[in-house]
Parts: sequence; structure tokens; C-alpha cells
Amino acid sequence: MSDAFRFETFVDVHGSIFNEYLSSVTAKLSKEDKEYQALQDKIEGIYEKYPKVLGVFDSETESELTEKECAALIEVMELKNQLTDMEMQAVYFRGCYDSVGYLKKAGIL
Repeated sequence: MSDAFRFETFVDVHGSIFNEYLSSVTAKLSKEDKEYQALQDKIEGIYEKYPKVLGVFDSETESELTEKECAALIEVMELKNQLTDMEMQAVYFRGCYDSVGYLKKAGIL
């Protein structure tokens, strides 16, 4: 390993902007990933059809939902879980990419 190399993790150096960095990784999904966009569009369609479902997330007040609205809420939650899974995968692969960069910088690869 090179003496000039000083190992610092991204979080060590940029800890104050780490959340911004993660957001930038996941923000690319809505611009570049068609499946991610389709899931977002589906959620928006449900919100348009059932405005009270969006209100569950945007309000701290109680909401009374019909049976169809409850089913729509469950569907939205499932879709949001899929979006979260995709975001976590993107962050994971970005971390893999960054680790290869660290290894190259260290002269290991």
C-alpha cells in the first residue's frame, strides 16, 4: 500500500453532507429508472383517484377511509416499499462502486 494513501471513509470526510449524498443517489432513480418512474406514477394515480389516501400521509388528523380507500392505502404502502427496496439497492451498488474506487486509490487494484 502506498505511504501517500491515507484511508478516510466518505462519511469521515463528508459526514455533514452524507444525507445529501444519499439523496442524490436515490434522486437519479426517478430520472433514469423506468420501473421506478412507473411505480411513482402508479402511486400518483391512486392519490388522484383517492385523495383521502394522500391525506393519511400529509395530515396528523384522523382519517376515515372507505373499504376501497383502505385497499388503495395498502397498495400505496406496498408500492412505497418497492420504491424503498430500489433505493436501497441503488445505495448498495453505489457503495460497491465507491469501495472499488478506494481500493484503486490505495493501489490494491
